[in-house]
Amino acid sequence: MEIGSLAEWVEGFGELLAVSVALFLPYYQQRQDNKKKNQRAKQVITSTAKDLLNLDKIQNSTDYLELRNFVAIYRVLSTNDKVLKIIEVGSNILDIIGTSNVLTDQQKQAIQQKLENLTTYKI
Repeated sequence: MEIGSLAEWVEGFGELLAVSVALFLPYYQQRQDNKKKNQRAKQVITSTAKDLLNLDKIQNSTDYLELRNFVAIYRVLSTNDKVLKIIEVGSNILDIIGTSNVLTDQQKQAIQQKLENLTTYKI
């Protein structure tokens, strides 16, 4: 019984490794891209919501407009379930703000609670 030369074994191992990389590299890269997008969405919502907590004339502020537009665009374009949960928190924050120009203490507490929940989301 012959098991082949060392060169044939090395060639076979190399081919197996090449096929494995070709199959799993796109999956790995897509997963990393999704993770980066999720982290970015989380950062944008967190930073803009924190900026809105102490503003007067919220409806006219650039932070409010940025958050509103960000949530609207990401809701339409996103296909990732995790980012949709993050965007839902942003939408809830916008609902809490409503048409208020100055936030009450109760609204501020509700927004802070949403932000705390957002920090516990695993990306």
